[in-house]
Amino acid sequence: MEITFELIFTVVTALVTAILGTIFKDRVVPARFIPIQNIVIGLIAAFVAVYFGLFNDVATAIIISLALSLGVGGAYDALKTKKEEE
Repeated sequence: MEITFELIFTVVTALVTAILGTIFKDRVVPARFIPIQNIVIGLIAAFVAVYFGLFNDVATAIIISLALSLGVGGAYDALKTKKEEE
């Protein structure tokens, strides 16, 4: 398997979103604003990806980055909710 810049970008975006969500949730940012935080992270990641030439199309970079950051945030919440139910 060849490691590409896109794969590295995907992993880094997911990790940064998960780490910031864990750190900021309920401490700095109220839980209801976490999706907005994830959108901001996704937009920043998209512009970084375009700047470094990982994507040629800005719209594609934004869609992929937003999907990643919001998906990670949603997965985190789903796992946390499942653990609380047990």
